[in-house]
Amino acid sequence: MAVNSNGGITQEFLDELKFKCDIVSVISGYIRLDKKGGKYFGCCPFHNEKTASFCVNTDGQYYHCFGCGASGNVINFVMEMESLSFIDAVKFLAEKAGMEMPEVKFDPDYKKKREKKDVLLSLMKDTAHYYRNNLLREVEGKEAREYLLSRGIGEDIARYYGIGLSLGQDQLQGYMRRKGYSIENLRDCGLVNGEKLVDAFAGRIIVPILDGMSNVVAFGGRIYHGEKDVAKYKNSTNTEIFDKGRTVYGINFVKREKRENGGFHNLILVEGYMDVIVLGSVGIKNVVAGMGTALTDGQAREIARLVPLVYVCYDGDSAGRKATIKNVEILMKAGVEVKVVSLDDGCDPDDTIKKEGYEGFMARVKAALPIIEYKLKLCADAYNLDSVDGRTKYVRAALKVLGEVNSIAEREVYLGVVSRLSGVSVDTLTRDLGKAPAKEVETTEIVAPLKEDKTVKAGRFILNKILTHASFGDIGFLKKEWFTHPLHQSIFGDVVESAGGLKVATLFDKYTDDELNKIIGDDVVFEVPATEQIYFSDCILVLANDYISKQLDGLTKRYNASSTPADKKAIITQMASLQQKLKSKNVKDKI
Repeated sequence: MAVNSNGGITQEFLDELKFKCDIVSVISGYIRLDKKGGKYFGCCPFHNEKTASFCVNTDGQYYHCFGCGASGNVINFVMEMESLSFIDAVKFLAEKAGMEMPEVKFDPDYKKKREKKDVLLSLMKDTAHYYRNNLLREVEGKEAREYLLSRGIGEDIARYYGIGLSLGQDQLQGYMRRKGYSIENLRDCGLVNGEKLVDAFAGRIIVPILDGMSNVVAFGGRIYHGEKDVAKYKNSTNTEIFDKGRTVYGINFVKREKRENGGFHNLILVEGYMDVIVLGSVGIKNVVAGMGTALTDGQAREIARLVPLVYVCYDGDSAGRKATIKNVEILMKAGVEVKVVSLDDGCDPDDTIKKEGYEGFMARVKAALPIIEYKLKLCADAYNLDSVDGRTKYVRAALKVLGEVNSIAEREVYLGVVSRLSGVSVDTLTRDLGKAPAKEVETTEIVAPLKEDKTVKAGRFILNKILTHASFGDIGFLKKEWFTHPLHQSIFGDVVESAGGLKVATLFDKYTDDELNKIIGDDVVFEVPATEQIYFSDCILVLANDYISKQLDGLTKRYNASSTPADKKAIITQMASLQQKLKSKNVKDKI
């Protein structure tokens, strides 16, 4: 049973937040909802469908899709649609509702910090517009536009990514001062350098860096005159509104696609923002980039919230390959499946697009390799397999890679590949691999899945009717211990504790177990309403009889193990009582 972590936020705060952020109003901002009876229906934003199976229940303040099984409250919905963590989703809704987060009460300077942050974000937005307008100037922006066009970046793409231009060293400052921003504001955003306060990105083509909420938080600048002894790229340093280690370039575009069209099934991770833009120019929009080749755990988590599969496509040089190996591990730790796209030596995505076009690049994506295959390929590419010495070194390197593989079957498949390339038999490779020091494997407790038996199904139906306030959903004839699923027991305990006033939306604050979705979705339709009540009573009998049967089994074992007549007699008396309860068809007799 998975229990949700509310990060120290009280249930009282969450309840008030959900009250102020009515679920129908929030979801209506993303999809069209039509009222039918006391509920609202629309097409599910989490999977493609033409018939509306996405239901929003206003009484319980929760949603459920009868197509894909997705369920949750307003916070869960925002987490999914905006790809936010629980805490960030709460902050997102709290801001909309005009509520102060709990930590604000303990920070006397919070209001001042919030106001300053708003000023800095406003400054960055205005700066992005300023740079953008510079690029559009007929004379001053001509050379930069021609450079972009030479790289396949026309006006449509430049507008899509907000590309701009810094014309000189001192024009930005004067413009922003006239708009009411202070020198301190410019310094805090990293827009000016040195005592003379020159534009930090002077003379460069500008790429705005946006966070997941589409706020401009940083800039990247690229030279375009072919300058010598100057860094090709210059990026913002960390500021109060920009954390390089938590920012993923392009994530705002991916989230927009998710909101408007259901999102992508996978992403391509490249090294830099220009790679994202170049691929976007040929219609490949499911692309993001870290702020440098070193991916952080925070960036990996941001990506993992968006898609289950990531294609890593770094430059085809030594640095790119090393970064690929390192970052794949970070992504896998975040819970995503990863495949590696191989580019020719010395080529980056831009070079590949120019040489092979859209079709050629996508063929490489289609041929992407799982990480072990990719590592073995690097081993093969590193040595001359036509020489004895080369094959020997290849075998050593390949066996080191295979030492990371825990599955015996998977190892055997890869050993066959190494055998074909090296000429060494699989038996010999297997023996050599066995001599290598055993890799320390992190052990995880394996929990057998609960059997989907009649008691689980019965408990699911009972709880569905109780939570949806069916007129016959009486809990007076139920006992917590009758439920066989641990989540069922816990939820029933919550119902009893709340005296029957529990709202479904509250459960999603507490539990993350998928079984909760199955309970909410267990909406069996009965043609004759009275039949539903009979079925409810039958489900209670199933739980009660199962519980009594298990008690009888326990008494039988005690009877067989007992050695004294007095004990045996007492056990027989208890068994007789339970057998009478088991025979009865009246649920009142089971208690």
